[in-house]
Amino acid sequence: MKSLRNPWWECLIVKLLGRRISLAALTRRLEIMWSRMGSIEVIDLGNDFFIVKFFSSKDLDFALTGGPWRIFDNYLTIRPWQLDFNPKAVTIDRIAAWVRLPGLDIEYYEETMLRKIGNIIGRTLRVDPKMAEKCREKFARLCVELNLTEPLVSQYSINGKRYLAQYEGLHCICFTCGMVGHEKSNYSKSQMKIQTSAIIPAMSEGRTEETLHGHNNGEGSHGNSEKDKGKKFSTEDNSTYGSWMQI
Repeated sequence: MKSLRNPWWECLIVKLLGRRISLAALTRRLEIMWSRMGSIEVIDLGNDFFIVKFFSSKDLDFALTGGPWRIFDNYLTIRPWQLDFNPKAVTIDRIAAWVRLPGLDIEYYEETMLRKIGNIIGRTLRVDPKMAEKCREKFARLCVELNLTEPLVSQYSINGKRYLAQYEGLHCICFTCGMVGHEKSNYSKSQMKIQTSAIIPAMSEGRTEETLHGHNNGEGSHGNSEKDKGKKFSTEDNSTYGSWMQI
């Protein structure tokens, strides 16, 4: 059994988020992006999943660490090969994406602070190394792992001042509930609208407090749970989400 698995250890399973792509088109794109030291082989697994076999471990490492990757301005989701992978039973629940923080005050262009903001939005993977250039362009840029089973964080605040979060390459965001995967026109009006914003606590003597404070505007105990810290829940439609989230 081990000998059957050995050829697949240096493989990735990929899927283009939000768009279908043919085997030939994907192969051409991946050869341009990833075939630096050796060749690759792409196999169609069905349900828009593909397996990419690498003949160079350096190319594999580059594919794993050099992202997030986009094809036709859509994110390419990647995962290591796994035993008994079933493309019909698997869903994409997490993705690495670039997030912009427009209008952020210049004193917050510091890596520790930017990582803290990124961890409110999702899980910070890295800060754009060209941060100084982005400062001149009036936005910071972070690579963040997003949980697609939860609403996107569209806003956050520092010392009571509100800032916006913008997402590169996410083309299917519902501006009613903040979820990725469907648009507002397909949203059921009978569903509860959950609007999410992140709260970064007030600065004290130049340092940020470690504890995030939750707020609950409705009934129940949303604001008291560990999961909901730093988030604000509301059932009112006050344009928490909008097309400005998409870049």
